[in-house]
Amino acid sequence: MTMGKVDLKIRCIFFFIIISVQRGFSEELGAHQGAKDILLQRVRRQSKAAKSVLKVTDYHVRCSVVSRYAHTTIQSYVWNQLPVTKEAAFEVDLPSAAFISNFTITSNDKVYIAQVKERSVARKMYDAAKKQGKTAGLVATKEREIEKFRVAVSVPSGTRMSFSLSYEELLPRRLGRYELTLGLRPGGLVTNLTLDVSIAERTGLSFIKVLPLKTSRLLSNTVTGESEAPASTQVQQNPLCARVHYSPSLQQQSSASSKGLNADYIIQYDVELSDLIGDIQVFDGYFVHYFAPRGLPVVPKDVIFVIDVSGSMIGTKIKQTKQAMSTILGDLREEDHFNIITFSDKVHTWRKGRTVRATRINIRDAKDFVKRIIAEGWTNINAALLSAAQLVNPPSSSGGTRRVPLVIFLTDGEATIGVTSGDFILSNAKSALGATSLFGLAFGDDADFPLLRRLALDNRGVARMVYEDADAALQLKGFYDEVASPLLSDIQLTYMDDQAFDVTRSLFPNYFQGSELVVTGKVKPGVRDLKVSLTASGSKQKVKVENEVLVSNGEGNRTVLSMGCPGGMDGIPSFVRRLWAYFTIKELLLAKLNTTDPNIQKLLGEKATNLSLKYNFVTPVTSLVVVKPDADEIPTSASTTTVRPTTTTAPQGSNTDTDPDVDQIATFVSATFSPMPGVTDGPKLWEAAGLLDVSTSIQLQRKDMEVVKDYDATYDNDLDYDSWDESASNPWPAPPSRLSSVRVFSSSVDGDPHFVVQLPKLKQNLCFTVDGRANDVLRLLEDSERGIMVDGHLMWAPSKQNVEDRSRTYFDQITISTRGGTGVLGTIMITLSLDAVVVEGEGRDTLHTNQEGSVTRQGVMVSMESRDDFHQSCWIELTKDIRFLVLFHHYRHPSYLQMAHLGFYITNGQGLSLSTKGLLGQFQHADMRVTLMKDPRDTLRQPSKEGVLRWGVIHMPVTLQDKTLKDTVRKGHLGSCWVVPKAQVERLLGHPYQSYVVDHL
Repeated sequence: MTMGKVDLKIRCIFFFIIISVQRGFSEELGAHQGAKDILLQRVRRQSKAAKSVLKVTDYHVRCSVVSRYAHTTIQSYVWNQLPVTKEAAFEVDLPSAAFISNFTITSNDKVYIAQVKERSVARKMYDAAKKQGKTAGLVATKEREIEKFRVAVSVPSGTRMSFSLSYEELLPRRLGRYELTLGLRPGGLVTNLTLDVSIAERTGLSFIKVLPLKTSRLLSNTVTGESEAPASTQVQQNPLCARVHYSPSLQQQSSASSKGLNADYIIQYDVELSDLIGDIQVFDGYFVHYFAPRGLPVVPKDVIFVIDVSGSMIGTKIKQTKQAMSTILGDLREEDHFNIITFSDKVHTWRKGRTVRATRINIRDAKDFVKRIIAEGWTNINAALLSAAQLVNPPSSSGGTRRVPLVIFLTDGEATIGVTSGDFILSNAKSALGATSLFGLAFGDDADFPLLRRLALDNRGVARMVYEDADAALQLKGFYDEVASPLLSDIQLTYMDDQAFDVTRSLFPNYFQGSELVVTGKVKPGVRDLKVSLTASGSKQKVKVENEVLVSNGEGNRTVLSMGCPGGMDGIPSFVRRLWAYFTIKELLLAKLNTTDPNIQKLLGEKATNLSLKYNFVTPVTSLVVVKPDADEIPTSASTTTVRPTTTTAPQGSNTDTDPDVDQIATFVSATFSPMPGVTDGPKLWEAAGLLDVSTSIQLQRKDMEVVKDYDATYDNDLDYDSWDESASNPWPAPPSRLSSVRVFSSSVDGDPHFVVQLPKLKQNLCFTVDGRANDVLRLLEDSERGIMVDGHLMWAPSKQNVEDRSRTYFDQITISTRGGTGVLGTIMITLSLDAVVVEGEGRDTLHTNQEGSVTRQGVMVSMESRDDFHQSCWIELTKDIRFLVLFHHYRHPSYLQMAHLGFYITNGQGLSLSTKGLLGQFQHADMRVTLMKDPRDTLRQPSKEGVLRWGVIHMPVTLQDKTLKDTVRKGHLGSCWVVPKAQVERLLGHPYQSYVVDHL
């Protein structure tokens, strides 16, 4: 079969991709496309990957770096040599700071080009496609320091297909070097695999080094300056530029792994920079100013280490923190002053009332103090910050040596005692810290990173994630090294005489040794000489420098070609213009994050969106959309990969059937999460029909990070009424289950209260109602072997007309507790009410029901989903085989009978022991069956609606009725249910109602 005769005949002509670029948050998303419906999957990390079935014939990575601005393109070519259609996966690890600028799929000389759309426009296209039965999905996952892009496309037999992804980033300077990281994960052994990098720096290269291939993202202190570059690496260098070529043979690839390369290729370099005011480049009406002076004396610092020692730090985290602190204390200069604060529900200061000089004796005593730290108690962030503010010495206003005040604040949770409101903590810290720089370190996924980020933005600092890995101590030490040597403070870069406009941030609190400050902007037309002024505070005096940069005829900016680096500008025309857009978008989004005024947020969001669309950047306010071009738009050459910024609309039409005669692209599409190093030849999907947990710590999900979900709406399981609002188009998420099927809930209790128990052999349900009493607490489940208990508190509800003697109740509070039984990790108490979910155990965390977020404690994961004020749910995963769901029922226009209440569902009870008891728990492993009763007078042999429920020695009559059921993650539906007569319920339960009542929650 030749390429010219092959037609792609796949079931969709449209697919939709969202790249969620969410900084500081931890986001893991998944989706899988079936025939017409999507099952969004929650992907569990796999130790083994499926064997690759398609041949990757070529894999090329090309990167051009011009003055720190990098443009990278990754191309993968696959060939389906098999006799059947197979899926090809294209997966790229993106640096977290990068913006995607182009994505194309080429098949049979036809190029399908991605376009960047504003999120709401993309959402409309998604909805339109869904209504037409066409495929749509998500592609976005988050790993440590990277965003993972993955697209899967079905490839017909004999077809060759290629993928091309481009992204752009500004390389930051840290610890005296720039670092370019390029992922090499082709998904198998590749005959033609190449990596080509060109680096051009106008002021010259001081060094360039290629590191050994890195197969783990864990930091290591074993790599030395003598480490060798990967075999077959070739480096060519002149004073202004360098070229790196890497083309490993099949043997070299297989020596790394039989499945091919799965590593990062890392290049480090630095530039020459002798001018104190830095390097200023002007091109095409835009300028960029790189400020990184060398040779300045280090300014002594006043540094306060504030360390969270609450109960959640117990174990490895506190051990790693002590290890890092011991090393950091040993690196303090004698001119530095320091102090240590530890906090939980109480705050303890090592040396009261002051900082002390970093003498040998003080360092020794501080290390002894750190060794004695014990983790216990709650988390009082506000008190710790205020205590730190009292210790910081203000900068000296007179002559002599000054010290730079720094607070390094480490926590692994959110505020649980004292002042817990984020807004109050922010206000108090800003008032107390003054000119002090605050650096926040969020240790692990449970830390309140959004709060730390806002604290840092408000107080002249930055925030970083510290990942719970074996290298956490190295992460902590590495961050300290970046801020250990302040050279200047209060740096102001000014572009005089109003010659520049649309300038990015130009006032900086500190400049640290080994870093770089970057400013970009536009130059007014007609300006021939750009006047630049620098003012700053050094170790003993003020610094003031002025300079002029020649603008006319571009003489102030030598091109890459003139540096002797032909081809260095490939893919980055007018790089200064794109760098300005890149930087400006990031600053607009940061400013939006740091304001609470909705009008300002809207304005900043619109500006960021417009710039993103203009420059074709995929950012947190835009989405990437791929559509099949019209016939007259299809290029004849696969080399056409430039993305046009024009807007297209979703395909129109109401026919939901696929036309086999139309050229189509992608059976799309799955987003998966695989561990580092990522496995690209088949990481399996997480299980389930759809919970997208985009928040791995307790945090408000940002509106501009909205994910598109595709699962059915929830419903109210109260069988006595049917007016609960089901109008929302976005349905509820689902728990983990197999891709090929949707797991049926094993049992549930909802309404006033109604119980539903699965009868697996009949694939039907058993229904019964219990008349509870207001304020009773019912034991719903008790598994003494696993140490699990579930209790529900009943609230009063008005009786129905004409049956006033029958009491009505609903659950308004549910408590789930574990106490360290078999297979359960620890002691946890989860209290769910209509307003909040409180998780207690080695600390206290609160999830508000009107916000989305999740928290993991001792291996127990609690995830809150909030569609709106009327559609909320909470998933509780105790172990991989024990999962519960709680629905929060609210009404838009409630009748007098309808009250907000909770429903409890056992979505996976396979891990519960055979000894499980309780109103609901006793049915988990019950062997119940129904024997049909035949009416001898029925000559038509209609299916019987009467039967006998048999459960051991218990035999009782039941009737088959149509009821509104919610027995899966899909929308509530009309289904058959064997109903137990009310008079027989106590006999079914085996005990009187009172025996299930407990004293308290």
